Amino acid sequence: MNQDTNIDKKIRLIRFLLLSFFLFTVCDVTGRMFVPQGVEISGFRRMAFWAIALALGAVFFYGNRAIKKPALKIAGAALVFVVYMLLLGMTHFYRFGGAEMVGYKIGASILPVAAAFWCAFALKIYRRYCVLVKRLLKIDNTENILFLLSQALLAVVIGVVIWGAYQLDGIFGQKSIDIQQKVEEGEVNHNTDHKEPFRHYDRIFNDLQDVQIKAAMKNGLSGPITIEQAENSRQLVPIETCKYYSVDKLTHSIPYLVPSAAQLVEDMGKAFQDSLYNRGYNRNHKFIVTSVLRTEETVKQLRRTNGNATENSCHCYGTTVDIAYFRYDVPETGTVAEQEKLRQILFQVAYDMRNAGRCYVKYEKQQSCLHITVR
Repeated sequence: MNQDTNIDKKIRLIRFLLLSFFLFTVCDVTGRMFVPQGVEISGFRRMAFWAIALALGAVFFYGNRAIKKPALKIAGAALVFVVYMLLLGMTHFYRFGGAEMVGYKIGASILPVAAAFWCAFALKIYRRYCVLVKRLLKIDNTENILFLLSQALLAVVIGVVIWGAYQLDGIFGQKSIDIQQKVEEGEVNHNTDHKEPFRHYDRIFNDLQDVQIKAAMKNGLSGPITIEQAENSRQLVPIETCKYYSVDKLTHSIPYLVPSAAQLVEDMGKAFQDSLYNRGYNRNHKFIVTSVLRTEETVKQLRRTNGNATENSCHCYGTTVDIAYFRYDVPETGTVAEQEKLRQILFQVAYDMRNAGRCYVKYEKQQSCLHITVR
């Protein structure tokens, strides 16, 4: 009796080890399919998967054996799955790594599902396979050479499938990057960066006050107005931080423009983000508008602190904005551009708008901004 019991224990141990190996293989293969070409999975991570597979294999195999009722088995499997996912979340597993780790995260997440499937169906499927072999080959006992060959064939087929799956290493690598980018940025971008054309923008953007003031007087308000008049004026529209640009905390101006100027700023914001997208960056960067409409009150405030400020500024006509070229609102996730890249793209957008005859641009070195007036 003791000998039979020891044999049963050894058989159960072998089945448990096979279950663990199966779990590890499924998850390792799944994860490697999602890893981009050239990215190596460290031995430590693969050992971690093997350890997880052993632990889950033990929970499912021995726990499943102890529970008799099918409903309780299902409930137990669901509970293990929930606890497992919570533990992964608590250890910040899903925040670890970049796009190259998405596949391995998927692999780890399906471990309980694979274990439950194996415990529930693997033995039944194997028994049906044996019954089918006996029926087709008309075999009466399991010691028949043909039956043993059929078992060897099954092992070879499983081995070939596993080997073939490993040859598909990385076939979904780009998909994992796409999935992460879709989640973080709301879109998938396969564009690549390129060098911007070199131009002396400090010399090109040389539209001085006399040129801009004429355009401002032609296209904007008849003259300076008060804050109350601006808020009630039908000639002006309010602007605020939106998906295309940000409005800074204004100290010496208020966020109102004539419609043509407001449209210019929005079109520049769209062009700025489209240019970033065409270079492979997250579209959700924004330039910052730092000065808008100056009223009679704000001009007086500004002249107290800046003796060079003029009463007849282009900003008084609702046609002009200042856009910072050293500060930007950048997204927290996704492919974020460096400041120099953002500056070059902003200059390119302003250059295109100026060449299209939509605005005048002055490069302000001391204020670190572009002074832009709609035409």
